[in-house]
Amino acid sequence: MLRALIFAGALALPLSAAAFTGGDLNKLCTKTDVASRAACAAYIEGAADGIFNTIDAIGGTTGPRVGQYFCLPQDARSAQLTDAVRKYIADNPNVAGYNASTAISLGLGKAFPCKSSD
Repeated sequence: MLRALIFAGALALPLSAAAFTGGDLNKLCTKTDVASRAACAAYIEGAADGIFNTIDAIGGTTGPRVGQYFCLPQDARSAQLTDAVRKYIADNPNVAGYNASTAISLGLGKAFPCKSSD
């Protein structure tokens, strides 16, 4: 019976792990070691790229469209993206409980809104 409980617990462990949240991302990004800073920047860039590609797949990214969260300038740097997301999380503490990719979308949307082509 004990063996069955241990086995069930081992199977449940990955399922009980919560998604990576905005708070988790902020904790990672506030660390000062090189590996953590690189991981923070890579996570934000990867999520931004994934969000951008998803938007592209559902309707384009050439201008403001329904569902488009942000429009990054061609010369945007990794540090700018990281700073924008960290500032947004700091200014909006409720975002700490959101999924990290949602926090990234909102932060980048605040810092890099799409300009209307009117």
